[in-house]
Amino acid sequence: MPRRILLLFTAAVACSSEAGKPAPAAPTTIVEPYVAIQETLANDRLDQLPELSAQVVVTAEPLQKEAGIPEVVAGAGRVAAKDIDTARAGFEKMSMGLIAYLKQHSDQRAGYEVVFCPMAFNNKGAYWVQKTGEIVNPYHGMMMLHCGDKVAWEKAPG
Repeated sequence: MPRRILLLFTAAVACSSEAGKPAPAAPTTIVEPYVAIQETLANDRLDQLPELSAQVVVTAEPLQKEAGIPEVVAGAGRVAAKDIDTARAGFEKMSMGLIAYLKQHSDQRAGYEVVFCPMAFNNKGAYWVQKTGEIVNPYHGMMMLHCGDKVAWEKAPG
């Protein structure tokens, strides 16, 4: 039953695109739509989160037995929320799953790094994966855009 709901959600998102616009290219890795979600949240936006979450779910389908992927999919369902706090909580779950997955698949980590913000979620702290470069915090957004510390892959949780 959950798979049927996911397929219906994905179909609804696909059908909601404007007529005449070419469909965006399907992501080749699960990291691509995840990073797009991270960048969207860092900009304090919610637009495109339902579509990006659906891309994560579709891309994760053949990876269901891999470490961390069930957490990525579960978090993706919450990221499509209508409020940013719920979306960020879902993104945290996605992040922990993606870190676990990427620790097992070092070939897919090129160009990406792990970051930790100790102030996220009332000083509980939270990790995420982002493109290598300047820190772009999805948990605090524009208020504290560059808050965080880069973490070596081997020291990241998961």
